[in-house]
Amino acid sequence: LSMKKFQTPDLVAKETGKLVEQEVYLNLMRTAEEMKLHLVDLLAGFGLSGKQYNALRAIRRGGAEGETPSGIGAQMAEPRADVTRLLDRLEREALVERRHDERDRRVVRVLLSKRGKKLLADIDGPLLELHRSQFMHMRQEDLEALSRLLILARSPTGL
Repeated sequence: LSMKKFQTPDLVAKETGKLVEQEVYLNLMRTAEEMKLHLVDLLAGFGLSGKQYNALRAIRRGGAEGETPSGIGAQMAEPRADVTRLLDRLEREALVERRHDERDRRVVRVLLSKRGKKLLADIDGPLLELHRSQFMHMRQEDLEALSRLLILARSPTGL
């Protein structure tokens, strides 16, 4: 996206002193934001936000049984997503259906509608191609190492 060097880590180092942890954080945030722009554009072409797409994916993983709202929330990339509001919107757009569980009427299950299933199927190919194109300049072993390091960074215990 941007051909200019990201200058903030150097500027911050001049301002407060170089701290490699801060440099890593700033570069991680910049990289995530730049990569997210492409995803946002792709999903917007299908009329979805990133949160809506993540919720639909979580519901699809629930299969024929569907998924509970709390199960959807646990799978969201953004930990503070307002799942109820997301589901209300997806239901208004006829992408999901809510049903009471047959074994326990207190439990609500969310299932994809035919329209929701088709929409996700239409996104699958272009999304995989987007991710391939974003990382095609990197070797497989570098990608695997980066993934391991990002998991390690999220979890001080190394899980």
